[in-house]
Amino acid sequence: MRLLKQALGVLGAVTLVAIIVTLIAPKAVHAVVAAAVDVMNTSANPVPTYDSGTRFQADLCVASGAISVASDYCSLNTGTTFVVPTVTSSGATVKRLIVDDVSGLCSSFNNPTLFIKAVRLTGQFVPDSVPNGETAAVHYLPILGAPYSYVNVPGGVYSNAPETDYSYGQTTHFSFNPGDTVTLAYEFYWPGSGSVDGSCPATASGFFFLVSLRR
Repeated sequence: MRLLKQALGVLGAVTLVAIIVTLIAPKAVHAVVAAAVDVMNTSANPVPTYDSGTRFQADLCVASGAISVASDYCSLNTGTTFVVPTVTSSGATVKRLIVDDVSGLCSSFNNPTLFIKAVRLTGQFVPDSVPNGETAAVHYLPILGAPYSYVNVPGGVYSNAPETDYSYGQTTHFSFNPGDTVTLAYEFYWPGSGSVDGSCPATASGFFFLVSLRR
């Protein structure tokens, strides 16, 4: 009789475990299915994909003042703006441009009291940001290194002109939307006397987030 009771007890425990597993299993399966639906990649809800292989580069230059303009300091690169592409050269749709590096060389002329302190890139806010009434996002790159000052030798447009050069470069993470117009400018300290004569070329490089329908 004792053995029979023990056997019935074991059988009851096994049955209880089976019932619990039966109740739990469908919920787990349903959870997996629901998760799959949440991340489904469709044309109505495309998933952006990081593509570090699709690089972007824009060469910009801003100049103001008699020597900076007359010397053709910016050479063929006279553009102060670029427009973020909406598609890549291969036809992929651009979701976002990430600028991850900006570098260049600034110079000021004819005014040793004029100090160039930063360059900036200005574009529109990304859609999911909170602009608080602003319409533009400004990204600053401070010039941290010591400037190098000297007086140019006689001859040419730089003849006997005091000049101060500033090199800069910084890893960044600036984001811009496709179709945005991004503008380069520079910030300076000016005591109120002398010319505001300066030039800043810049190379902005980065990568794209792309809209992909691949599963």
